[in-house]
Amino acid sequence: MLKADSWPLKAKFMPTENRKQKTENRIIIAGGGTGGHLFPGIAVAQELRTRHQAEVIFLTTPKPVTARILSQYGIPWEAISSRALKGQGLFARLRAVAGLPGNIWAARSRLKALRPQLVLGIGGHTAGPVGVAAWSLGIPLAIHEQNTIPGFTNRLLSRLASRVFLSFPDRQGFFPPEKCAWTGNPIRPEFFQTPPDRPPVPFTVLIMGGSQGAHHLNMAVLAALPRLADLKEKLHFLQISGEADQAMVAAGFREAGFSAEVFAFTPEVAKFMARAHLLVCRAGASTLAELTAVGRTAILVPYPFAANNHQEFNARFLEEVGAAEVILNKDFTGEVLAGKIREIFAAPQWLTAREAASRSLACPAAAREIAQGCLDLIGTRE
Repeated sequence: MLKADSWPLKAKFMPTENRKQKTENRIIIAGGGTGGHLFPGIAVAQELRTRHQAEVIFLTTPKPVTARILSQYGIPWEAISSRALKGQGLFARLRAVAGLPGNIWAARSRLKALRPQLVLGIGGHTAGPVGVAAWSLGIPLAIHEQNTIPGFTNRLLSRLASRVFLSFPDRQGFFPPEKCAWTGNPIRPEFFQTPPDRPPVPFTVLIMGGSQGAHHLNMAVLAALPRLADLKEKLHFLQISGEADQAMVAAGFREAGFSAEVFAFTPEVAKFMARAHLLVCRAGASTLAELTAVGRTAILVPYPFAANNHQEFNARFLEEVGAAEVILNKDFTGEVLAGKIREIFAAPQWLTAREAASRSLACPAAAREIAQGCLDLIGTRE
């Protein structure tokens, strides 16, 4: 298994030396490792590059998936050594703490070489050493927090940062209010395209458990099918099952006689959401931002092992404004799901109200506001 500290510090997808184009502003985006951290950073990077002609470099983990995603968008990156503290055993935490001074020193060396005008931390343990290094060098530091309950790294870096961009309002006071700007979570622009009209039948249900799928959601859907047999001609399912469950889920729909499209993974989430009348999904920050951008409602089943239970807090925010309904993982069964589908199918006015509430939470200018906020910090640098 690849480990961050097993890679040379200057490992690169794309060379950061000998660039053809010189730009006035060079900005480092630090963090990533998961799609929830990485994609908001990419959205901001695209805004900085296209609208402001800034040069953007990611300092991130050397995970193959990270390299693949950044390669797809043509964004230069370098690997930075770091270790996670949160969610680790005692020995791993002690090892991570012992390695922090060296990781910060290495990050300082790279920042000195790259000479950025600003560092934007997007969460994840890689952002920690880079953020501290930026602060120690007097480089302006900003951070973006995707969730209602901030991660460990961003809680620490907020003390050093000049600006904190938020996907959700900070109602529990984790961050100094004078530093905060509620911008929303940056997502890809295709989610903001006006979706086509949907016929009332077939009533389309989209189930998605993240890039790896969610076995519990998959099994609950299959268990719901016998309880929906009398509606099978009026229902259609779109299911992103993950690789491990794809064959089983597809077979389950065929055997039950339901119309369904089952995918291990798809990059066409925006199109699938536009087709759907109802989503059944986890409650990661990016998923919820996409949901509100398209203006769809959902049954949200928060991942129960998310750090600080942040997915439930994310989901409750939508539920409070009437944009979605929350069912905890332990309560989410085939019987419950079948009952909810019946209830919603029979009440189109319910959908209309929930979709309007969802759409009211969309933040189409999130990437633009974060990019401009970063440039404002550069402009005020003494």
